[in-house]
Amino acid sequence: MWSALLNRLSGFSTMSLTELNATASYLKRIDRKFLMTEKQFLEILGDLSADFKALEIDGKRVFLYDNVYMDTDDYLFYNQHQNKLESRTKVRTRHYTDAWDLAFFEYKQKEDGVTKKFRYQFPASEHGTMTKWKKRFFDWVFQSMYNEKTPDISPAMRTKYNRLTLVSTTGEERLTIDFNISVKDLRNEKAKNIKLENLVIIESKSLSDDCKSLGIIESHGIDRAGSCSKYSLWIVYSGLAEKWSKFQKTMDKIKEIRMELSKKQRNASTKKVEKTLNNHFKKTSLKQVNKTV
Repeated sequence: MWSALLNRLSGFSTMSLTELNATASYLKRIDRKFLMTEKQFLEILGDLSADFKALEIDGKRVFLYDNVYMDTDDYLFYNQHQNKLESRTKVRTRHYTDAWDLAFFEYKQKEDGVTKKFRYQFPASEHGTMTKWKKRFFDWVFQSMYNEKTPDISPAMRTKYNRLTLVSTTGEERLTIDFNISVKDLRNEKAKNIKLENLVIIESKSLSDDCKSLGIIESHGIDRAGSCSKYSLWIVYSGLAEKWSKFQKTMDKIKEIRMELSKKQRNASTKKVEKTLNNHFKKTSLKQVNKTV
Protein backbone atom coordinates (compact mmCIF):
# COMPACT_ATOMS: atom_id res chain seq x y z
CA MET A 1 0.00 0.00 0.00
CA TRP A 2 2.92 2.34 0.66
CA SER A 3 3.67 3.40 -2.90
CA ALA A 4 -0.02 4.07 -3.66
CA LEU A 5 -0.39 5.98 -0.37
CA LEU A 6 2.63 8.22 -0.99
CA ASN A 7 1.45 8.86 -4.54
CA ARG A 8 -1.96 10.07 -3.34
CA LEU A 9 -0.46 12.14 -0.53
CA SER A 10 1.60 14.08 -3.06
CA GLY A 11 -1.66 15.73 -4.14
CA PHE A 12 -2.28 17.27 -0.70
CA SER A 13 -1.23 20.69 0.51
CA THR A 14 0.55 20.51 3.87
CA MET A 15 0.14 21.95 7.36
CA SER A 16 2.74 22.31 10.12
CA LEU A 17 2.31 21.03 13.69
CA THR A 18 2.14 24.62 14.94
CA GLU A 19 -0.70 25.38 12.53
CA LEU A 20 -2.56 22.22 13.55
CA ASN A 21 -2.33 23.02 17.27
CA ALA A 22 -3.50 26.56 16.60
CA THR A 23 -6.51 25.64 14.47
CA ALA A 24 -7.58 22.05 15.19
CA SER A 25 -6.31 20.67 18.51
CA TYR A 26 -9.90 19.87 19.60
CA LEU A 27 -9.29 18.77 23.17
CA LYS A 28 -13.10 18.88 23.42
CA ARG A 29 -14.81 17.38 20.38
CA ILE A 30 -17.30 14.99 18.77
CA ASP A 31 -15.65 11.78 17.54
CA ARG A 32 -16.82 9.52 14.71
CA LYS A 33 -15.02 6.37 13.54
CA PHE A 34 -15.10 4.45 10.26
CA LEU A 35 -13.64 0.98 9.56
CA MET A 36 -12.47 0.02 6.07
CA THR A 37 -10.02 -1.96 3.98
CA GLU A 38 -6.78 -0.50 2.64
CA LYS A 39 -8.26 -0.44 -0.87
CA GLN A 40 -11.32 1.53 0.28
CA PHE A 41 -9.10 3.95 2.19
CA LEU A 42 -6.95 4.71 -0.86
CA GLU A 43 -10.07 5.42 -2.91
CA ILE A 44 -11.42 7.78 -0.25
CA LEU A 45 -8.07 9.51 0.20
CA GLY A 46 -8.09 10.67 -3.41
CA ASP A 47 -11.44 12.43 -2.83
CA LEU A 48 -10.23 14.28 0.28
CA SER A 49 -7.33 16.18 -1.31
CA ALA A 50 -9.40 19.17 -2.44
CA ASP A 51 -10.75 19.95 1.04
CA PHE A 52 -8.00 18.76 3.42
CA LYS A 53 -4.34 19.44 4.18
CA ALA A 54 -1.87 16.83 5.42
CA LEU A 55 0.17 17.32 8.59
CA GLU A 56 3.88 17.36 7.69
CA ILE A 57 6.80 17.39 10.15
CA ASP A 58 10.42 17.35 8.95
CA GLY A 59 9.31 16.16 5.52
CA LYS A 60 7.22 13.26 6.89
CA ARG A 61 3.47 12.83 6.55
CA VAL A 62 3.06 9.33 8.04
CA PHE A 63 4.15 8.78 11.66
CA LEU A 64 4.54 5.88 14.10
CA TYR A 65 2.52 6.07 17.34
CA ASP A 66 3.23 3.96 20.42
CA ASN A 67 0.47 3.90 23.09
CA VAL A 68 0.33 2.22 26.48
CA TYR A 69 -3.16 2.11 28.02
CA MET A 70 -3.66 2.03 31.78
CA ASP A 71 -6.50 0.31 33.62
CA THR A 72 -7.42 -1.24 36.96
CA ASP A 73 -6.74 -4.92 37.68
CA ASP A 74 -10.37 -5.75 36.83
CA TYR A 75 -10.46 -3.49 33.73
CA LEU A 76 -12.80 -0.82 35.05
CA PHE A 77 -12.39 1.45 32.02
CA TYR A 78 -13.17 -1.35 29.57
CA ASN A 79 -16.26 -2.37 31.54
CA GLN A 80 -17.54 1.21 31.63
CA HIS A 81 -17.84 1.03 27.85
CA GLN A 82 -19.13 -2.55 27.69
CA ASN A 83 -21.81 -1.69 30.26
CA LYS A 84 -22.88 1.35 28.17
CA LEU A 85 -22.16 3.98 30.81
CA GLU A 86 -22.68 7.54 29.57
CA SER A 87 -19.55 8.67 31.39
CA ARG A 88 -16.39 6.65 30.68
CA THR A 89 -12.64 7.01 30.92
CA LYS A 90 -9.47 6.10 29.04
CA VAL A 91 -5.93 6.71 30.29
CA ARG A 92 -2.72 6.22 28.33
CA THR A 93 0.80 7.38 27.69
CA ARG A 94 1.58 8.19 24.06
CA HIS A 95 5.03 8.34 22.50
CA TYR A 96 5.33 10.07 19.15
CA THR A 97 8.14 7.79 18.03
CA ASP A 98 9.25 9.89 15.06
CA ALA A 99 9.50 12.98 17.26
CA TRP A 100 12.12 11.46 19.58
CA ASP A 101 11.37 12.93 23.04
CA LEU A 102 7.76 13.92 22.48
CA ALA A 103 5.44 12.00 24.83
CA PHE A 104 2.21 12.77 26.69
CA PHE A 105 0.17 11.37 29.56
CA GLU A 106 -3.44 11.58 28.38
CA TYR A 107 -6.77 11.31 30.17
CA LYS A 108 -9.88 11.07 27.96
CA GLN A 109 -13.39 11.44 29.35
CA LYS A 110 -16.46 10.80 27.21
CA GLU A 111 -19.81 12.13 28.39
CA ASP A 112 -23.03 12.24 26.35
CA GLY A 113 -21.15 11.74 23.09
CA VAL A 114 -18.60 14.52 23.69
CA THR A 115 -14.94 13.69 24.37
CA LYS A 116 -12.74 15.84 26.62
CA LYS A 117 -9.00 15.26 26.66
CA PHE A 118 -6.55 16.35 29.34
CA ARG A 119 -2.82 15.83 28.94
CA TYR A 120 0.65 16.90 29.93
CA GLN A 121 4.07 16.30 28.38
CA PHE A 122 6.73 14.13 30.04
CA PRO A 123 10.15 12.67 29.05
CA ALA A 124 9.81 9.83 26.54
CA SER A 125 12.01 7.62 28.75
CA GLU A 126 9.03 7.40 31.17
CA HIS A 127 6.64 6.14 28.48
CA GLY A 128 4.49 3.23 29.63
CA THR A 129 4.96 3.85 33.35
CA MET A 130 2.91 5.40 36.16
CA THR A 131 5.24 7.85 37.88
CA LYS A 132 4.41 10.01 40.90
CA TRP A 133 3.55 13.00 38.71
CA LYS A 134 1.36 10.99 36.36
CA LYS A 135 -0.54 9.60 39.34
CA ARG A 136 -1.09 13.10 40.72
CA PHE A 137 -2.37 14.30 37.36
CA PHE A 138 -4.67 11.26 37.05
CA ASP A 139 -5.97 11.73 40.62
CA TRP A 140 -6.75 15.39 39.96
CA VAL A 141 -8.71 14.79 36.73
CA PHE A 142 -10.50 11.62 37.89
CA GLN A 143 -11.68 13.19 41.14
CA SER A 144 -12.90 16.30 39.33
CA MET A 145 -14.95 14.05 37.03
CA TYR A 146 -16.32 11.49 39.50
CA ASN A 147 -15.91 13.12 42.92
CA GLU A 148 -14.80 9.78 44.40
CA LYS A 149 -11.65 7.95 45.42
CA THR A 150 -9.17 7.31 42.63
CA PRO A 151 -8.63 3.63 41.67
CA ASP A 152 -5.17 2.09 41.26
CA ILE A 153 -4.19 1.74 37.62
CA SER A 154 -1.24 0.15 35.80
CA PRO A 155 -0.11 -0.60 32.21
CA ALA A 156 -2.55 -2.99 30.53
CA MET A 157 -2.30 -2.83 26.73
CA ARG A 158 0.20 -1.58 24.14
CA THR A 159 -0.82 -0.51 20.65
CA LYS A 160 1.31 0.62 17.74
CA TYR A 161 0.25 1.94 14.37
CA ASN A 162 1.09 4.34 11.58
CA ARG A 163 -0.96 7.53 11.53
CA LEU A 164 -1.74 10.13 8.89
CA THR A 165 -3.44 13.35 10.03
CA LEU A 166 -5.56 15.53 7.75
CA VAL A 167 -7.09 18.93 8.61
CA SER A 168 -9.90 20.58 6.64
CA THR A 169 -8.95 23.76 4.81
CA THR A 170 -11.54 25.59 6.95
CA GLY A 171 -9.97 24.28 10.16
CA GLU A 172 -13.33 22.87 11.29
CA GLU A 173 -12.42 19.18 11.18
CA ARG A 174 -9.46 16.89 11.79
CA LEU A 175 -9.11 13.33 10.50
CA THR A 176 -6.74 10.75 11.95
CA ILE A 177 -6.11 7.67 9.82
CA ASP A 178 -4.54 4.63 11.51
CA PHE A 179 -3.20 1.50 9.78
CA ASN A 180 -0.54 -1.22 10.26
CA ILE A 181 -2.11 -1.74 13.68
CA SER A 182 -0.68 -4.16 16.27
CA VAL A 183 -1.68 -4.81 19.90
CA LYS A 184 -0.11 -6.62 22.85
CA ASP A 185 -1.31 -7.61 26.32
CA LEU A 186 1.27 -6.17 28.74
CA ARG A 187 0.10 -8.24 31.70
CA ASN A 188 0.96 -11.57 30.09
CA GLU A 189 4.68 -12.23 29.68
CA LYS A 190 3.95 -14.84 26.99
CA ALA A 191 1.66 -12.58 24.96
CA LYS A 192 2.60 -11.89 21.35
CA ASN A 193 1.79 -8.96 19.09
CA ILE A 194 -1.54 -9.31 17.30
CA LYS A 195 -1.46 -7.65 13.87
CA LEU A 196 -4.74 -6.39 12.44
CA GLU A 197 -3.76 -6.45 8.78
CA ASN A 198 -5.80 -4.68 6.08
CA LEU A 199 -7.71 -2.68 8.73
CA VAL A 200 -7.80 1.12 8.43
CA ILE A 201 -9.56 3.29 11.03
CA ILE A 202 -10.54 6.83 10.10
CA GLU A 203 -11.65 9.04 12.97
CA SER A 204 -13.30 12.40 12.41
CA LYS A 205 -12.88 14.98 15.18
CA SER A 206 -14.79 18.24 15.13
CA LEU A 207 -16.99 20.58 17.14
CA SER A 208 -20.16 19.97 15.12
CA ASP A 209 -22.12 17.25 13.30
CA ASP A 210 -21.73 18.97 9.92
CA CYS A 211 -18.42 17.64 8.56
CA LYS A 212 -17.08 17.54 5.01
CA SER A 213 -15.54 14.10 5.38
CA LEU A 214 -18.77 12.35 6.35
CA GLY A 215 -20.39 12.81 2.94
CA ILE A 216 -17.20 11.75 1.15
CA ILE A 217 -16.71 8.59 3.22
CA GLU A 218 -20.37 7.57 3.11
CA SER A 219 -20.44 8.08 -0.70
CA HIS A 220 -18.04 5.09 -0.84
CA GLY A 221 -20.55 2.89 1.00
CA ILE A 222 -18.78 3.10 4.37
CA ASP A 223 -21.12 3.44 7.35
CA ARG A 224 -20.13 5.01 10.63
CA ALA A 225 -18.91 2.41 13.12
CA GLY A 226 -21.00 1.92 16.24
CA SER A 227 -19.05 1.02 19.36
CA CYS A 228 -15.45 1.38 18.27
CA SER A 229 -13.23 2.24 21.23
CA LYS A 230 -9.83 1.04 20.07
CA TYR A 231 -8.70 0.20 23.60
CA SER A 232 -11.86 -1.80 24.28
CA LEU A 233 -11.52 -3.70 21.00
CA TRP A 234 -7.92 -4.59 21.84
CA ILE A 235 -9.04 -5.95 25.23
CA VAL A 236 -11.50 -8.24 23.41
CA TYR A 237 -8.91 -9.34 20.81
CA SER A 238 -6.45 -10.24 23.56
CA GLY A 239 -8.98 -12.55 25.21
CA LEU A 240 -9.24 -10.46 28.39
CA ALA A 241 -12.93 -9.54 28.19
CA GLU A 242 -15.59 -11.62 29.91
CA LYS A 243 -18.34 -9.87 27.92
CA TRP A 244 -18.15 -8.01 24.59
CA SER A 245 -21.72 -7.76 23.29
CA LYS A 246 -21.34 -3.98 22.99
CA PHE A 247 -18.62 -4.50 20.36
CA GLN A 248 -19.96 -7.53 18.49
CA LYS A 249 -20.97 -5.67 15.31
CA THR A 250 -17.61 -3.93 15.17
CA MET A 251 -15.79 -7.22 15.74
CA ASP A 252 -17.76 -8.79 12.88
CA LYS A 253 -16.80 -5.90 10.60
CA ILE A 254 -13.10 -6.19 11.45
CA LYS A 255 -13.28 -9.96 10.85
CA GLU A 256 -14.82 -9.30 7.43
CA ILE A 257 -12.01 -6.86 6.58
CA ARG A 258 -9.29 -9.27 7.68
CA MET A 259 -10.92 -12.20 5.86
CA GLU A 260 -10.90 -10.18 2.64
CA LEU A 261 -7.11 -9.95 2.88
CA SER A 262 -6.87 -13.71 3.50
CA LYS A 263 -8.97 -14.31 0.39
CA LYS A 264 -6.68 -12.08 -1.67
CA GLN A 265 -3.63 -13.87 -0.32
CA ARG A 266 -5.14 -17.26 -1.20
CA ASN A 267 -5.96 -16.06 -4.72
CA ALA A 268 -2.44 -14.66 -5.13
CA SER A 269 -0.98 -17.95 -3.90
CA THR A 270 -3.11 -19.93 -6.38
CA LYS A 271 -2.03 -17.69 -9.27
CA LYS A 272 1.60 -18.10 -8.23
CA VAL A 273 1.28 -21.90 -8.31
CA GLU A 274 -0.43 -21.77 -11.71
CA LYS A 275 2.31 -19.53 -13.08
CA THR A 276 5.00 -21.87 -11.73
CA LEU A 277 3.33 -24.89 -13.33
CA ASN A 278 2.98 -23.10 -16.66
CA ASN A 279 6.66 -22.14 -16.59
CA HIS A 280 7.88 -25.63 -15.76
CA PHE A 281 5.67 -27.78 -17.97
CA LYS A 282 5.27 -27.53 -21.74
CA LYS A 283 1.76 -27.51 -23.11
CA THR A 284 0.91 -30.62 -25.12
CA SER A 285 -2.03 -31.04 -27.46
CA LEU A 286 -4.47 -33.95 -27.14
CA LYS A 287 -3.30 -35.22 -30.55
CA GLN A 288 0.29 -35.39 -29.32
CA VAL A 289 -0.79 -37.19 -26.16
CA ASN A 290 -2.69 -39.85 -28.17
CA LYS A 291 0.24 -40.28 -30.52
CA THR A 292 2.66 -40.73 -27.61
CA VAL A 293 0.42 -43.24 -25.87
